[in-house]
Amino acid sequence: MSISQRKHKRLTLDIPAVRHTDDGERLTTLLYQISIGGCLIEWDESIEEQQEFRMEVQLPDDNWLPLRCKALYGFPNDGIGIQFQDITQFEQELIVKIMSKGLEEEGIPMDMDPYAQTKTFAGGETEQNEVGLNSES
Repeated sequence: MSISQRKHKRLTLDIPAVRHTDDGERLTTLLYQISIGGCLIEWDESIEEQQEFRMEVQLPDDNWLPLRCKALYGFPNDGIGIQFQDITQFEQELIVKIMSKGLEEEGIPMDMDPYAQTKTFAGGETEQNEVGLNSES
């Protein structure tokens, strides 16, 4: 997926998560960027494009949000672009709480609408936002 195909604004934060393998193993991982539609996780060579898996993201109250995910693309040794599958409005609201808490910890106000669609310009360029924000799917 290219940046111009992203639907929601992406926030650059480091968020702890756990990925479940097909064998039932729980692997700790880190989300580098997140939106209500997906995220960028740290590189893992065992994840293939289009692979689906379960992941849990830590909530501000220290509980975990279980999500179904699909790997859309990878940047070897850098990160993997993930799309959340069949995400509900309630789950999106919990992701917004995660985003808000992460910004609060950084001392940055949440002055964006995480539900807003990203704007694309002629030539497929996506708007760039301030304070480490990009656009995401």
